Amino acid sequence: MKNAVLVTLTSLSTLSSGAVWADDWEFVIAPYLWGPDFRTSLDIGPNPPVDGSKSIFDILNSAFLIAGEARKGRWSIGGEFNYLNLGDTVSIGPFSNAASWELDGIMTSLAGSYAVAEDSQSRIEVLGGLRHWDLDLSTTVAGFTASTDQSWTDPIVGARYSRALNERWKLAAMGNIGGFGYGSKFQWEAIVQANWSWTETIDVAAGYRHLSVDFEDGRNVVDLILTGPYVALAFKF
Repeated sequence: MKNAVLVTLTSLSTLSSGAVWADDWEFVIAPYLWGPDFRTSLDIGPNPPVDGSKSIFDILNSAFLIAGEARKGRWSIGGEFNYLNLGDTVSIGPFSNAASWELDGIMTSLAGSYAVAEDSQSRIEVLGGLRHWDLDLSTTVAGFTASTDQSWTDPIVGARYSRALNERWKLAAMGNIGGFGYGSKFQWEAIVQANWSWTETIDVAAGYRHLSVDFEDGRNVVDLILTGPYVALAFKF
């Protein structure tokens, strides 16, 4: 890791998942540590494509990620703000460290959901919202640097399911898709998670998150994949 990193994320999709919800407002905030593999393919300007795949901790300069969710009855609304600064050197053909890439940008999202079915143990929700990307990207090949600043907003739709196994354990899963050519060509996300109730107000959560986006704008092509496990403490109030 190149610099000290603050990673504070609430997964608005699953950390607050539970069974039947009361009519009062409920909120969740969670410190969250995600250790994904980061796979990138960047085709920027006149430079040839640059590909890389490493643990995010090997290429991370700095990061700040935070999100939250509020619920009342069958409705919920949540959003997140993610900042990443990444960079790496990569090989091209037989030439080691012949190229490098850098990414500096944000990803934010805002989504609402509605429970279409629920009982004393489980809940099924449909969700819709927007995910916005604003990225400064550059590649350097054989000393020549090409850069681009790309900003786009994707509509997203999806669903999530949660089930209480007993008083302490819950399982949750979520999936969404978006883009559809309005912003990116296509993006998709999937999360599976287990929650253990430590206290009435704190859950310990662990799971796996996959996020993928495919964006094209003229000569610029950006393919990003983040996939890996995470752990969190979810504070409920």
